[in-house]
Amino acid sequence: MATEIRAVRPDEFEEFRRTMGVVFGFDPPDGNNRVLRLLPLDRTRCGFDDGRMISTSGAYSLEMTVPGSRVACGGTTAVVVAPTHRRQGVLRAMMRAHLDDVKEHGEPIAALWASDSAIYGRFGYGCASICHDIEIEPDHARLSRLAPPPEPARMIDRAEALEIVPPLYDRLRMEIPGFFARSPHWWEDRSFWDSESTGSTTNLRYAVVDGEDGPSGFASFRTKAHWDEGHGSGKVIIQDLFAATPEAWAGIWSMVASQDLVARVESGLRPSWDPIFDLLAGTRRALTFRYDALWVRLMDVPAALTARSYSAPVDVVVGVEDPLGDLSGSYLLQADRAGAECAPTTRDPSVVLDLEDLSAAYMGRPRFRRWARAGRLSGAPEALTAMDAAFAWDPEPWCPELF
Repeated sequence: MATEIRAVRPDEFEEFRRTMGVVFGFDPPDGNNRVLRLLPLDRTRCGFDDGRMISTSGAYSLEMTVPGSRVACGGTTAVVVAPTHRRQGVLRAMMRAHLDDVKEHGEPIAALWASDSAIYGRFGYGCASICHDIEIEPDHARLSRLAPPPEPARMIDRAEALEIVPPLYDRLRMEIPGFFARSPHWWEDRSFWDSESTGSTTNLRYAVVDGEDGPSGFASFRTKAHWDEGHGSGKVIIQDLFAATPEAWAGIWSMVASQDLVARVESGLRPSWDPIFDLLAGTRRALTFRYDALWVRLMDVPAALTARSYSAPVDVVVGVEDPLGDLSGSYLLQADRAGAECAPTTRDPSVVLDLEDLSAAYMGRPRFRRWARAGRLSGAPEALTAMDAAFAWDPEPWCPELF
């Protein structure tokens, strides 16, 4: 019997969570409806074999910042195939249905966090940003002599954080590619959510740096106590940390990274340009692990390329090869700092590349000449140089939260 791909019904939601848990390695707690409040069930696309759910996927309806603008984005999520049905075409059929849903919603891009970086290129997604896990020992958290004077931080409770932090996030969201709008439900059920029992770590703590017009820096974190031969050697685990000014960056990082009874401070999903790398006196003391972060697929090449801004002029015909076949063709892109136009063309392309690499460059981290050196794409050197300059953006993309 062929696999049936369809949206799940409300009465199938618990089966949806259990199917996810089999692959992602967790047992969903009973009665937890946080996901249900955030994920539209009509945007799920799940596989059924003889009535039994054997795969899951879904899409958040996001508004995501791209260079110089914001666009609607299908936030691809919860993609799993049961171990009993791997290598049987289920993933391809499910992704086809999911991307058709994104197209029907008129979203120019889709984006995801990949559980495995080898999976999504064949569907036209490209690695659009990188991030770092950072580990710092408080004994080595002294700031550089060139760092600005850190603004003092203060602790706040969850109720105050829910009131005063979202406006700061929204200010930053206007500027940083990869940030997406967090709804009130998202703040309550994702960003500020605490389980009833967190085990060995504390509940979330919240801290802000106060600016002239409200908070200018924020961090949420947990602590994990540990004692080694009578000495405190605990851990601080940062969940969110962002700021709007150099002084606020210095202040909020100083507070979380220099606490008593702590031997290690850990923070994941940090951007490649995180100021901590330049604020520390001993930059080598920020130990890092680098990995792929946000993956993006263009769903409508002209709409997506005209929606963003460009850092330099470019006039190029790009030949796109879509592994799914939907967007294959040649496109004329003419752009400068004032705006962009993009449309299909019959002209011969001066650059030929896979949709994966065009999508990877879209958020502001282009590597066209680098990819050409590696043989991933072909093109005239002057066209590749112009595209690298035009697609580059400061700051580079950063998505601060998994979805």
